Amino acid sequence: MKKNIFFAMMLALVSFALTSCDGDKDSEGQSRFTYYPILELKGDGYMVVDKGTTFQDPGYTATLNGEDVSNQVNVNSNVNMGKSGVYTVVYSIKNSDGITANAKRTVVVLDPNSAVEGFYLNQADSYRLREGAQVAYGSPFETLIIDNGDGTYAVDDLLGGWYCQRVGYGTNYAMAGVISIEDGSVVCEDAHVPGWNDGPDDFEGSFDATTSTFHLNVLYAGMNFVQTWVKE
Repeated sequence: MKKNIFFAMMLALVSFALTSCDGDKDSEGQSRFTYYPILELKGDGYMVVDKGTTFQDPGYTATLNGEDVSNQVNVNSNVNMGKSGVYTVVYSIKNSDGITANAKRTVVVLDPNSAVEGFYLNQADSYRLREGAQVAYGSPFETLIIDNGDGTYAVDDLLGGWYCQRVGYGTNYAMAGVISIEDGSVVCEDAHVPGWNDGPDDFEGSFDATTSTFHLNVLYAGMNFVQTWVKE
């Protein structure tokens, strides 16, 4: 009886071994490497260029397994050098397994002859007034103004970077808006803070074209943001 059990066990082991060997043969040649594409931009990822000129893309390099495959990169751009604005150039390359590498360049097109359009620095002595307590901005923060071409201007933050940059909440808490300027007076046509889904309670401002300087008082959430912006 013990002898029969021994032979049965041996037969099972042999069958298992043969099955395992066949399985290994079935999986032969299935293991392989995939090489990830590497995409790098030349030049700056954020560029400011003059309206009316020709955009010169600084270029890019792409490699795959040590091989230069820059000629396989797809470039998608909405840059319009005839219109002021913020544009994006997207670069992408995909390997044979569908794995993609992406890069992005932001291009700001500005009219160098415009007295209004451009980058402004909020002066450090600008301040927020809340319940009689005055707190200075303390540092200059940058604001971008772009001519919409219809008599209005897009402003990326009418609070001059208080929450977006000074507090560090990010662009979702900037008060993006649209202004118009007539005889030195600044009118807020529209403004909104996405993060809190609200806008200013009141607004007054002036613009000095000879010095490209804004003076603004934005009433928001019971606080006054009294600011001076000077063009860079």
